[in-house]
Amino acid sequence: MNYTAIPSVKGQITIPSDIREKYGICKDTPVVITDTGKGVITIKVMRMVDSDTIEFFENEKEIGLNFKNGIDPQALINAIEELDG
Repeated sequence: MNYTAIPSVKGQITIPSDIREKYGICKDTPVVITDTGKGVITIKVMRMVDSDTIEFFENEKEIGLNFKNGIDPQALINAIEELDG
């Protein structure tokens, strides 16, 4: 579905409410705006991870994250690929 928006004097565009609801976009939701060229832009919603579910670690051999509830490696790969386009 296509929507038409007219930028404000500050260049702001409102994302329609049904799109915001569908993708869980609220006041503090980060989005990535990409200029794909020839007048086409994309807007991708960043998915935030609840900080209570991850734990940073660092020792002499490595630095990394532990996902307290576990994480499916393929789901992580898919999410990264989705963000990268």
